[in-house]
Amino acid sequence: MSVSPVIRAAIFDMDGLLFDTESIARWAWKQALESHGYVMGNDLYNEFIGRDLSWREKMLKKRYGEDFPFESVTAQRIKIGDEREIREGLPTKAGVLDLLDRLSNLGVIIGLATGTSRVRTIRRLTDAAIHQYFTTIVTSEDVAFGKPAPDIFLEVSRRINVMPSQCVVFEDSSVGVEAAFIAGMCPIMVPDIEQPSPKITSLAYRVLNSLEQVSELIEELFDGRIKKNR
Repeated sequence: MSVSPVIRAAIFDMDGLLFDTESIARWAWKQALESHGYVMGNDLYNEFIGRDLSWREKMLKKRYGEDFPFESVTAQRIKIGDEREIREGLPTKAGVLDLLDRLSNLGVIIGLATGTSRVRTIRRLTDAAIHQYFTTIVTSEDVAFGKPAPDIFLEVSRRINVMPSQCVVFEDSSVGVEAAFIAGMCPIMVPDIEQPSPKITSLAYRVLNSLEQVSELIEELFDGRIKKNR
């Protein structure tokens, strides 16, 4: 896909992209399910990546039956996951701070679009001392449909008053890339646990190994702003 000649905003996913959350989340889901008598393999967890809770509830009830205790399992998963996260700390992914700082200095509007609850999102951003970079934060609580529906990205676009075609999206999940593409934005994928299929690769403007590699695309994406700031 081609990139808009005028990119004005950068929208970031959070889990698996800004923070190394997926290993803790996968562990917590496995523990919570096993304590309720269910088994979760890596293949099942991989289907969770990038999805909101309502989708996960439907999927688990489809697999285990309508009597599956989703609320109880989810509450335990959040409790033990957050306890471990607070106890051990939540690592920030390589390149995050430098990229946010550089985009901010260029005057790029920065937004966040995450399926995580607002309370937990704010805590993570505040603990990492990066909350101030984000002009707006949209969570799954703010939209009717989660990724791969484009709702969450379009809501960020609406709040910051920037056209979708002028937004670049950084995502680690396939459903996130699909959602950004459907929204008419420019998706850049930085895979975490999940590797992109050929279809998802074709939807992404670039697939990178790390956010550190975005520095190689800064001039390509934000050429107008760089010239203006020189």
